[in-house]
Amino acid sequence: MRRPRLSPRRRASVIVALASALLVALATVTSAGTTAPAAAADTRGSVVGTITQSGGQVYNGWVKVTLFTNDWQVVHSANVRSVYEFRVPAGDYRIQVTDTRPVYDINRFGPSDRTTRVYTGRTVRKDVGMGRGASITGTARTNGSAAANARVVAANNYGQSFETKANGAGQFAIGGLPAGNYSVYTWDARGQWSGPSTWLPRRWAGTNANISINLTQRSGALFVRFYERTNRLWGTSGWATARSKATGQWYTARITNGAATFAGVHPGAYELTVPTLGSQFGRTGSLPGNRQVPRGGLLETYFQLNERGASVTGTIVDSKAGARTLAGVRVRLYSTWGNKLGETRTASNGTFTIAGAIRDQPAARLVIDADATGGWLKTGSGSNDQCQYAATKSIPFSMSTGRISNLGSVGLTVVGSTQNPYCFPQQPTPTSPTTPASPTTPPSSPATPTTPPTSPSPSATTSPATPAPTSTATATATSTATATAAP
Repeated sequence: MRRPRLSPRRRASVIVALASALLVALATVTSAGTTAPAAAADTRGSVVGTITQSGGQVYNGWVKVTLFTNDWQVVHSANVRSVYEFRVPAGDYRIQVTDTRPVYDINRFGPSDRTTRVYTGRTVRKDVGMGRGASITGTARTNGSAAANARVVAANNYGQSFETKANGAGQFAIGGLPAGNYSVYTWDARGQWSGPSTWLPRRWAGTNANISINLTQRSGALFVRFYERTNRLWGTSGWATARSKATGQWYTARITNGAATFAGVHPGAYELTVPTLGSQFGRTGSLPGNRQVPRGGLLETYFQLNERGASVTGTIVDSKAGARTLAGVRVRLYSTWGNKLGETRTASNGTFTIAGAIRDQPAARLVIDADATGGWLKTGSGSNDQCQYAATKSIPFSMSTGRISNLGSVGLTVVGSTQNPYCFPQQPTPTSPTTPASPTTPPSSPATPTTPPTSPSPSATTSPATPAPTSTATATATSTATATAAP
């Protein structure tokens, strides 16, 4: 059968219709591609429970419920009455419930711990029962006199400690203790007397032990200066702990300007635990020469932190004009695994140093930017002498504990197509042009305008004129815009 032939005009109409349909389809796909992705599936579930006391009766007093990960990282914490509920991502958790009554209340409940697994989209019930904990009561004295306001701490073999303060008559009470073995340490509020700890093994829930404490030894004092090998760690701060080798009792002191004073300590030898100070890693160790605090006297000594962290240094410059150093640039250091290790800003000469307690890094990176000014930095004395720089990441580099990684010059790149080393220099005031002599040979190009522009474009000689778009590009742009705008 013979097919009918279309006239040229009819064929053109069909082609245009097909092209329009194709553009609409493409616009629809493009529009769909630009929509926000579907929200990620909610993987959370809930855990809920009732707080009960002896006999299974609901407990209506206030308790603190804390939800931990399996490695004891806090996820949520709330003070509640009777019931608790948390909504969290699916996974395994630890639940700890503690009584909020004062620690000196001997009827206080001991802490209760549970574990649970939360499933996506489900609610898990985990009730928690609570009961009266162990308690310790007693009277503290200093050489026979009431130790008013003495500090009393009960520490068990699980690393938990519970603290209270004695009243004016030296009487104290600690309740809500979990079962375990306890050492009771006492500190004279005036720091004049000390004594050994009191050992209380096998304390069971619901039982009480009443003890008498008498501090009979004159306390001493310990003054420690901290050093990096032979250099004093001036300007450093933190908290240090001194533990008596004779009694196991510990004392804490604030580190100020690289030194700490432990007042009212028990006589004898000590072990210090010192945190990281500056770029020096902290450590635990005995006093030099195993020196001892004298009874009623002062021991003045030192403690060295000999392991120094890694550091990085360099100079931030213009990537196209290396002699131009850049001041005030933010420099951030990230570890091989993407954790932020430090931050600083470049000095007036463009130099920077980031140091700290940094371990070996096989592939650290710097992120560099002029964040405070949107990337703009002054490059000269003129009001227009400034450049805008793009943020950049350095290539990976290695860092080693105790060593300085010198990166030399690190370049920032000017934003935009032009890489003029002066960016935006001051423009000279134009003068009136003189009329040039008529050429003897007529030029082949059009005549120069008689009135020159007052401020010639700096890109006129460097950027070619933009070609006019072809008819095909114009048709595509117009059709796409029309199709996209349609509902």
